[in-house]
Amino acid sequence: MSIRQVKNVVLFALLVFSLVIHVHCEQSSTDKIKVTTTTSLLGTLVKAIGKEEIDVSTIVPAGMCPGHFDLKAENVKELSGSRILLSHGWEKWTGKLLAAVDNKPALRIIGVQGNLMVPDNHKKAAEHVTSLLCSLDQQYRTVYTKNFASYTSAIDSIVKDITDRSKDIKGIKIVCSELQAEFLQWLGLDIVLTYRRAEELTPGMMAEAIKQAKREQVRLVVDNLQSGSEVGLAIAKEANVKHITLTNFPLGNSYPEALAQNFSSVVQALQ
Repeated sequence: MSIRQVKNVVLFALLVFSLVIHVHCEQSSTDKIKVTTTTSLLGTLVKAIGKEEIDVSTIVPAGMCPGHFDLKAENVKELSGSRILLSHGWEKWTGKLLAAVDNKPALRIIGVQGNLMVPDNHKKAAEHVTSLLCSLDQQYRTVYTKNFASYTSAIDSIVKDITDRSKDIKGIKIVCSELQAEFLQWLGLDIVLTYRRAEELTPGMMAEAIKQAKREQVRLVVDNLQSGSEVGLAIAKEANVKHITLTNFPLGNSYPEALAQNFSSVVQALQ
């Protein structure tokens, strides 16, 4: 082999090596940490704090009840490759889901009590998510911290607007699903009765609920979207009052939007 041929072989080898290194580095730089969440409440939180740095997927569709969710094969596939499965802690099916995955992600509980649709609870959960992402991906700690500050500031702005506009509805008597009670109490409404799911109520319990709603002269019945509206509709019809349904989980990609929409639905119903 001539010297020229040797040089050509060496140059070709160096070119191939440099391309391999470039592709490898490019792939490494674009690899994202995958976090799977059980609900859209947690999913939107991780998206808000992680933004484009984190790959987020959610198991339970926003309009469905996470407490009564039936796992599917696609959920196992969805969890595959995740570093973390983030849950509220009350989902009974997380153990079954993790058992079906070969490379099991770490299970993390959000660690915040109460309804995360309530702003104070939600901001505590956002703080927890920020700490989690910072520990998983220290390279972007500053980014996650900045995103947290921006996110909570946006929530505070909506809360201020709600506080200013909710003065006229404070103390109004209502009946509601127990799953919406904490949020409606936060708004300052007077909850005279809460009810459970339809399958958990007897005819006698329903009759007493309707009787109490009439006696207390409530102005509104509020259902929870993810648990059905049969009970609330029946009470509202018999008591001859308005009925609305609120969501306990963001239906789009934004908790602030869901918060504002829930509040607007209440105000419009009570005008």
